[in-house]
Amino acid sequence: MTISFSLVQIEAFASIVECGSITRAAKKMGKDRTTVSELLDYLELDLGYTLFERHCRPFALTQRGNLLYRQARLFLHEAQAFNHIALRQQAIAPQSLTLSYDIFTPCHLLARLASELYQQGIQLNLRYQDRTQAEQALEKGEVDLGLYQPVNKSVSERFKWRAMGSVELAVYASPALFSLRPVSLLTLASCNQLIANNGLEASLARRIQIADRVQFVNDRALLEPLLASGQGWALLPVHAVAKENSAIERIVTEMGDSGMVQTIVAIWQPGQAGHPILNQVLDRITELFTA
Repeated sequence: MTISFSLVQIEAFASIVECGSITRAAKKMGKDRTTVSELLDYLELDLGYTLFERHCRPFALTQRGNLLYRQARLFLHEAQAFNHIALRQQAIAPQSLTLSYDIFTPCHLLARLASELYQQGIQLNLRYQDRTQAEQALEKGEVDLGLYQPVNKSVSERFKWRAMGSVELAVYASPALFSLRPVSLLTLASCNQLIANNGLEASLARRIQIADRVQFVNDRALLEPLLASGQGWALLPVHAVAKENSAIERIVTEMGDSGMVQTIVAIWQPGQAGHPILNQVLDRITELFTA
């Protein structure tokens, strides 16, 4: 046989014991006397026996009531502990956050962010993938946040977005590829161009593409060896090329030394707005871009 009871019934029972009357127990619980009296009545009805000798003032516990009171007090202590832990969890951030990125996102920025979150006890999982893959992962809940180039389409229905900062792009190639400097746009257009990501949105790919012939390379580990062997040139983020790599160099072109600037935006699912650390991470990424 299973006896049905509620937490508030147990609380009412213990309060009546400790206050000595239903009236004082009702005041302690912030309820009216009738409600507390009914809570006790229904508890005794479900139990099948009385808990108090009601002819006594203050109420005296029956033998069974005395035994159950000790258990009720232990039960309420456990309930209070549960409530305390549950409330603490509301203020504790998730222990991990997954961020998706590609070659245009500065790796030193991500390393700094991961280190700072680690000091807070938060694990930053990093996934290198193109934007199309990232959007699919965001929709499946596999990724919390993505850092990518903006696209010429509305994302308001599917994703929230926010501008984070910008990165500088420049032309890189083997020193032997171009004999004359600065290199003209006509010369660049006639030479094979390596594009560092095959998942670029069409308008962005057109902006980056200068040459008539292009070769997509989605593995960044292969990009520099191909450039070093003279198989073409690439328009790359300045942060993505190791300064100590003498096999390739930044090429001076007719565009000037300043190169191009590309905006980076963060994208995330609208439902992630309640993520306890999402806004904190977004703010910190913006600060790191401007540092």
